[in-house]
Amino acid sequence: MNLPLNPTLLQCENLVIGYKQDKRSDAVGLVTPVDFELKAGEVVALLGENGSGKSTFLKTLCGLLQPVSGSVLLQGKSQWTARERAKFITLVRMGGVVCDRMNVREFVGLGRMPYAGLFDGRNQEDENFVSEALALLEIEKFKDRWLTELSDGERSRVYLAQAVAQQVNVLLLDEPNAFMDIPRSRKLFTLLQKLAKERDMGILVSTHSVEYAEKYCDRIMVIEKGFARCERASDARARGLLDWTEG
Repeated sequence: MNLPLNPTLLQCENLVIGYKQDKRSDAVGLVTPVDFELKAGEVVALLGENGSGKSTFLKTLCGLLQPVSGSVLLQGKSQWTARERAKFITLVRMGGVVCDRMNVREFVGLGRMPYAGLFDGRNQEDENFVSEALALLEIEKFKDRWLTELSDGERSRVYLAQAVAQQVNVLLLDEPNAFMDIPRSRKLFTLLQKLAKERDMGILVSTHSVEYAEKYCDRIMVIEKGFARCERASDARARGLLDWTEG
C-alpha cells in the first residue's frame, strides 16, 4: 500500500463512546466528544483509571461497539467490509477465549484469515508471515504446545503474534503487558516502537504504566472523569496531563 509520509490512519470526529445497560435503554455516554487522530509511525499510550472507558474506546474504534454519536474514519472512510476492516485494524485483548484444541502456531495462523480464508487457503507467503510473528514475539520454542498449557504471560505474547501475522495498519492493544514481568514488558514496548517505525503502523496501547507511556510512546492520551486529552509524551507531565496519577 503506497501511503504518503505519516498519513492519518484513524480519525475520530466528535466521538462519544458508551454502552447500553439493556436492549431497551438509550446508550450511556462515558466520554464527552473526542477528536483524535492516529498517524502511521507512532505509538500512542492510552491511560486512565479502571472504568474510565479505555476498553470501550478501543472497542468502538475497531467497530465492535457502535458510538453513541460521532464517527470513526479509517483512512478517511467510514464504510468498510468486514474483510477490509480485518486487514486494516485489529484489537488485541488479553485473557480472551482460549481454544483448548489448538496449538500456538495454529492460533497465530488465524491472523491470516482475512487474506486466506478459514480452511486451508494459506500459501507460503502466509506461512512466512506466521513464522516471522512467532520469531518477533520469541515464541517459536513452544509453537507446538496447546494454548491451555501456557502461562498468562506466554498467552499474551501469542495473542500479539496473531495480530502481527495479520499485517494490519492500525494495532489497538488493551493492557498487553498485564501478565508480563518487567523485562518482558520492556521488550514488548520496544517491539511496538519497532513495528510502528519500520512498518508505518499506528499503534494505540492501553496501559496502567505511566513509566512506559512516557519512555516508549510518542503521545499520551488520558481519559479522566469523562474527558479525553492527548499530548506529546515529552510534554504530558508539564501540561498537567498526568496530575491524576500523583493524587
